[in-house]
Amino acid sequence: MRVAILAAVAVAVVSSGASAQDQSKIAAFYKGRNVSIYIGSDVGGGFNAYARTVWRHMPKYIPGNPTPVFLNMPGGGGRKATGYIAAVAARDGSAVGASQPGSITEAVLGDPKNVKYDPQTFGYIGSAESSDYMCLARKDAKVKKLMDARDNELIIGGDSKGSSLSDIGHIIKNVLGLKFKIVNGYKGSHDVVMALERGELQGMCGYGWSPLMSQAGFLVRENKVNLLVQFAVEGYPEPTRMGVPMIWDFVKTEEQRKIFELATAQQIFGRPEFLPPNAPRERLLALRRAFDKTMVDPAYIADAKKQHLELSPASGEKVEAAVKRIFAAPPELAAKTRAALYN
Repeated sequence: MRVAILAAVAVAVVSSGASAQDQSKIAAFYKGRNVSIYIGSDVGGGFNAYARTVWRHMPKYIPGNPTPVFLNMPGGGGRKATGYIAAVAARDGSAVGASQPGSITEAVLGDPKNVKYDPQTFGYIGSAESSDYMCLARKDAKVKKLMDARDNELIIGGDSKGSSLSDIGHIIKNVLGLKFKIVNGYKGSHDVVMALERGELQGMCGYGWSPLMSQAGFLVRENKVNLLVQFAVEGYPEPTRMGVPMIWDFVKTEEQRKIFELATAQQIFGRPEFLPPNAPRERLLALRRAFDKTMVDPAYIADAKKQHLELSPASGEKVEAAVKRIFAAPPELAAKTRAALYN
């Protein structure tokens, strides 16, 4: 497993943590309380698996030891859940968003009209994984390697614009000039995998390596698919050892590189968790401390490993900084990246 351990952060937290008075106040709030975790995907997907695994272990590090209540709210590539957190959910630290990164970056890299909230105002708790998205194709498809799709159509499945299952295929298609035919409308990765098995689809893009192996690892283990490319800042060790190329191997121009760099920036927070705007700062910091401790908890790591969930966590501070960088992107570059993602 690729575990980006936050040990240094955890040590700093222990040595300079909240005062006893603050801890007591936080414990008084969370004791006997439920924390609602609004998951921006269906039950069968990787986002769901990560959120539930994190919160099975995290409450023991939160003063007062609250009880998590999981509420799946799929729709709009995570925008439904994220919008609910922004506008409706309780702002007292008892409601947490566990959504998709595209719902955070939609205002910059998507259609701003779809976003009625400002992601820069959320209180970021952390992200359990930095995403490494894969493109794959059935063995019987004419596309055996990525660039075979310059001359052969590959029918791939997605759910909706703003979701990695749709967006990653679009940006690779448009920047590299490939013949991807993207069919949206599936409920999520689980439905896309079933359609792939039925032969209804020839491939898929935007499926993270970890959820692929956790939820549909038989596709790889039984040699049912060819792995075409990794779309990420850095590749995961296992697919890299298998010889799966990186998207950077196909870049020919500086403009292509900059578009891909902006698009992959959101993958630092592949599984973002956050509080609504204006949530109490001391409770956000308590949840950040609990998250950081959970990421180095042997029981959590063993639980994730059992499910084949890769761990490459980012602290809340790191997620917050990445969001700020994306929102500070030059307008011309953001416009070109949007066009590549959605046209």
